[in-house]
Amino acid sequence: MEAVGTFAIGVDLRFVSTADGGRATPLRGGSAPEHRFSYRPNWGLPGWGDGEQTAGPVLGFSAVDIQPGDTVRAVLVPTIPDHLAGWRAVRPGDVLRMYEGPRICGFGTVAWVEPATWPMPADEREHFTGWLLGDERRPASADLHH
Repeated sequence: MEAVGTFAIGVDLRFVSTADGGRATPLRGGSAPEHRFSYRPNWGLPGWGDGEQTAGPVLGFSAVDIQPGDTVRAVLVPTIPDHLAGWRAVRPGDVLRMYEGPRICGFGTVAWVEPATWPMPADEREHFTGWLLGDERRPASADLHH
């Protein structure tokens, strides 16, 4: 697969509780290499209608054994080039809807957006995983008009 330019997006992700229609089971989570990009929800972007969604696999989470109702950090990476125009409009403070099929299972408040590559090389994975592990040296946002 040829590498394409995309974005890495850091979010504060609140999982919907089971009682409110979210997941019924915990999510393994974490940021260990063997779990990276293993969770592949879809995302509803700001301004998109209910149910309209696009791919954005999760590089990793700031916690393991995530329970419905928990809030964690996550880094997601859009992978469908045809939808990059929609992702390009995402800014810090925007809220993304996280879907598993037709069900909304979480809401991610965007903390930062940075240019990235898909498939993501190891040095980029390590760079973005640092934020999940508590590295606060992240930009507020990146110039998305490149």
